[in-house]
Amino acid sequence: MNARRYRYNMLLSLLLLVGFIFTSWISIEHAKQSLYHGISDDALPLTSHLVDLDLQKRLQAPIIVSQQMANNVFIRQWLQSEQRNSDLIFTYLADTRALHQARTSFLVDDKRLTYYHANGSTEQLDIREKQNDWYRESLHSDSPYSLNVDIDPRDNSEAIVYVNHKIELDDEVLGIVGVGVLLADLHHLITQYENTYERKFYFIDHKGRVLFFNDTVLSGTSIHDHFPSQATTLLKQSEYQFIIESQSHTKFVHSRYLDSIGWHLIVEQKVDKSNGIDDILTTNLWVGSFVTIFILVVAHLTFNHYQKRLEKMAKYDKLTDTFNRQAFEPQLQHHLAKSRNQSTPVVMLMMDIDHFKQVNDRHGHVVGDRVLQCFATVCKRQIENNGLLCRWGGEEFMVLLPKTTLDEGIAVAEKIHIALERAECEVKVTVSIGVAQYHIDESEDGFIKRADAALYQAKQGRNQTKFAA
Repeated sequence: MNARRYRYNMLLSLLLLVGFIFTSWISIEHAKQSLYHGISDDALPLTSHLVDLDLQKRLQAPIIVSQQMANNVFIRQWLQSEQRNSDLIFTYLADTRALHQARTSFLVDDKRLTYYHANGSTEQLDIREKQNDWYRESLHSDSPYSLNVDIDPRDNSEAIVYVNHKIELDDEVLGIVGVGVLLADLHHLITQYENTYERKFYFIDHKGRVLFFNDTVLSGTSIHDHFPSQATTLLKQSEYQFIIESQSHTKFVHSRYLDSIGWHLIVEQKVDKSNGIDDILTTNLWVGSFVTIFILVVAHLTFNHYQKRLEKMAKYDKLTDTFNRQAFEPQLQHHLAKSRNQSTPVVMLMMDIDHFKQVNDRHGHVVGDRVLQCFATVCKRQIENNGLLCRWGGEEFMVLLPKTTLDEGIAVAEKIHIALERAECEVKVTVSIGVAQYHIDESEDGFIKRADAALYQAKQGRNQTKFAA
């Protein structure tokens, strides 16, 4: 009896032990798979997305600078001129580099294949040489700009990210212009990411070269050297992930193609097997939960931040911080509809700064921009919260005054004249103003045309206000 009980107890203990081990093993395997999916499907994609957003912010400035250089009227006219003063272009490049704190700036004349450097040197490009592959690639790129990483003797043999922007006029490429930022600066940023997220980050440029791998800026290796089996698929996919198993660890790899710079961002995370799956599981569950919550919070804050920035960029003129035309027109339609429904008056002031072209010609566009900002500030102070100010185009502004009569609108116009006379603008200017009150039975275009006609009359004598009947 005792022997039978002993056997039953042993059998029950064995069954419980086997059941516990089996259940634990199933739980660990399930948790392991959940952990793997959490890393590969959630954590790494979210991390790469946040890094993508941050990099867009960091690289957006040199891209915008290159775009402004390519669309600069002076650059285009200089390239089309037969008689050129090279000192002018050197000064422009040097000023651009200093103003935007770029590492370098340059211009290539496609007709003469001459490379102009911000340090005042020139060089004839031989597009057959391999070191000038970047130029051919930029010319044949579908995008107006492209990025390449290079070590150029012209820039002290430093690793630099060059933003190359085509200068186009009437479907003809006049040349390439752009700026460069040190690749080491991005390397410092990647180091911050690695310290923050405890993951490895590096890039693959358009040539397939690996950047920042093993703590070096230019590794001298390609993606095929590191992932020979997955490299071809990785380069073809906008987003790709895979797992590499070894005896000591499991490596998770996530790739994301960054459209803004034409590179692949690679994020790696290793899970070490030597410490025991249960310890790793417990630690990663806690850390993963914290990191996931942190990433979601950061993502939420980041998305809100960019959403507000995008909304502001879509609604306001960047220079004067007034409504742009696109945002102003719906406001105009809303208030005109409200005026028709409630029979309340609406007045429009159409304003044009007198002789503004002379300000730009005599003092330069930088001073002209400051004059526009000063004028906008004067107008805002006079209308306060009683109206909407819009930069209609160039030096032309428009003010919409809801619940305002024609006489009140004329009074506001006179206040703007007086305030502008007293304002401490860098260059003294005057303004011509046309005033019109909305007629219930007229269209939006008709209302604008009457205000424009009044402005035309005011411009005949300058520095005065005329109103439409």
